[in-house]
Amino acid sequence: MQTILCNNVVLCSILNHARKHISLFLINPYLSRKAKQMPNKARVAIKVFDVETSIAFYTKFLNFELVEFQPNAGIAYIRDSDHDLLLLTPPHLEDPRSLLDEPRIVFKPGDTLDFSVDTFETQHARLVEDGLSNMRVEENERGERKLLVTDPNGYHFVFVIPVKRSPEAMRAAYAGLSDEITAALDGLTEADLDLERTPNEWSIRQIIHHLALSTSLSLMPIETVLVNPGSVFVRPTYDQEKWVEVLDYKHRPIGTSLALIRAVQAHITQLLLHVPNSWDHSIVRKFTSEDEGHTTTLSDMIAIQIEHTTAHLDEIRQTRKIHHR
Repeated sequence: MQTILCNNVVLCSILNHARKHISLFLINPYLSRKAKQMPNKARVAIKVFDVETSIAFYTKFLNFELVEFQPNAGIAYIRDSDHDLLLLTPPHLEDPRSLLDEPRIVFKPGDTLDFSVDTFETQHARLVEDGLSNMRVEENERGERKLLVTDPNGYHFVFVIPVKRSPEAMRAAYAGLSDEITAALDGLTEADLDLERTPNEWSIRQIIHHLALSTSLSLMPIETVLVNPGSVFVRPTYDQEKWVEVLDYKHRPIGTSLALIRAVQAHITQLLLHVPNSWDHSIVRKFTSEDEGHTTTLSDMIAIQIEHTTAHLDEIRQTRKIHHR
């Protein structure tokens, strides 16, 4: 399952590519938030069991817009509430990436797609009125509320209200992430690190290695926006699952990854103190030099790191609760 935590589906697939929980806030937490125009080609594909049934569900309950349905090919293009173009594909189309633009993210049934919203009370009331029963409201340890909707394919759409923080509060929240990770792991044995929330999801061990990767990858763009605001930053996409396999996330001890996370976060926290008044500074993120790119601010980057990390810590806590650890 993958997790994307973001204002839109594309915004979250690159940073938070957790197998069973993809927050569309995390593909790339910067991909669409500042987009200047609607994309002409989908960057994200969603594999569904039945395209027409999925179209009906997404347009009725999630207010997505049908852009094009190609019955002969069995595919459809829909636009989500943030104007991101999504490709719906049937099971027999094994690899739809040739139909996508970078970063070419493909979701599978069971994945979680997170959206950031200002409020979901109105949406929740409308869904109840429309007769949708497969949803629930949850609240985490920080008092943040989420509306969870499950579609006919088993995808989990999570609508979250992001916490609005001042620069000082955001810096403090970021600085405390390492301690939150330590607390989330407190008392676990080496064997406990291999526990999964559900079968085929990432284990606690794999989540920690993933956080080490995403934290380390955040360093260069953050330093770039501090030193050269307004510049272009190019970072090619990568095959998330290949990194997980080749770098042996499943078996490696987590000590070095924890040390890396703490060091990078301490370094960035120090930079935020020594380069003040930079929160609104921005860079243009690109996957290739030819890509149009999307603008993201320092505030965006730090907020995404906080959201990404805390989302995975929630997964670890849920895993511990399930296994009574």
